[in-house]
Amino acid sequence: MPSRPRRPPVSSDRRFRKRSTAPDYGPKERWQHSGRVLELTERAGVLAARATEEHIVDLLVLRGTLSAPQREAAMKFKLDYQRAGLAAHVTGSYSLTRHGRDFFRYERERSDFEEAAYQRWRNAVRELGLVLSGAVIATVCHDLLPTPRNALALQKGLDLLIDWYGLPKQ
Repeated sequence: MPSRPRRPPVSSDRRFRKRSTAPDYGPKERWQHSGRVLELTERAGVLAARATEEHIVDLLVLRGTLSAPQREAAMKFKLDYQRAGLAAHVTGSYSLTRHGRDFFRYERERSDFEEAAYQRWRNAVRELGLVLSGAVIATVCHDLLPTPRNALALQKGLDLLIDWYGLPKQ
């Protein structure tokens, strides 16, 4: 009589449990177009992986055009922009009551948190002024590579934002 084949190990068997020795960086597809760096988060000493080229400002820092404090000021500015709901809305609405396009609907429906972020962003734009705000908004909020003419305005604008947000200069 032939011998009985061995059954595969079951998941309840302790010998075959997988133990992770490396940190979880998420799916490998996230890192295929960029490197990664570990940074301290705002939570007590927790390290988190961040893609090195996830934003156009990161590329400008890697090129040496912008400094690390300028990057931090740009990210705070973009965070207020996103929290205020100013980013382009690309999803449709299935509401039966909307027949036309209401471009100011999000402005009327802002929560207190979104309104506070909008006021911070608007005050920062006012601090930048008319000349510098165009370059900063185009690059930081809309992810456009600055033209050589706007590169200096971007640097000056981010230096103003460093002072505006009270960030340390290095």
